[in-house]
Amino acid sequence: MLPHRWEHALIAATIDAAKKECPYCHLGRTAVQKLLYFMKVLGVPMRYSFDIHHYGPFCANIMHDVDWLLTDEVIQDSSSKQEASDYIINDEWPELKAQFAEKLSENQQVIESVCHALSDLSSENLELIATLDFSYRWVSAKGGDGPWKTATVDKFKSIKKDRFSNAQIDNWYDKLANAGLIEA
Repeated sequence: MLPHRWEHALIAATIDAAKKECPYCHLGRTAVQKLLYFMKVLGVPMRYSFDIHHYGPFCANIMHDVDWLLTDEVIQDSSSKQEASDYIINDEWPELKAQFAEKLSENQQVIESVCHALSDLSSENLELIATLDFSYRWVSAKGGDGPWKTATVDKFKSIKKDRFSNAQIDNWYDKLANAGLIEA
């Protein structure tokens, strides 16, 4: 097995938890990106940095690490479609899991709660809520006392244009606010 670092174990643990939560759900590139994004927001330590991209918050290094894990057979792509991925755990996962058992244990609650809350959402909905969250964090980082919804939605629309309806945006903003992830 190739040398690994903490983030490799985190990706594999995320895939493992997401597939346990929703075994028949599609777990592709967008889903892995967004699950890890929310884990970072909730304080799971990682070296990944997210920038806004076509499908919302994105980190190119995650995809490099996914490729590394595929090569080393820690995960595999079970999709029969060339244009989409569906990641699952593979034979080498137990060895990597054992190597990072303590750190995984320290973060297991957040990993499992994020996967429980989000694993069954479509890539489109994950894109929407992660971009809303990213927009909120961008707007609120500029300072002030809020309220944040109007400024966040304006920022979101500057990124996503008309990709999502106002009803979808309002619905998910309110759900994120009710969950305590963002302020109203």
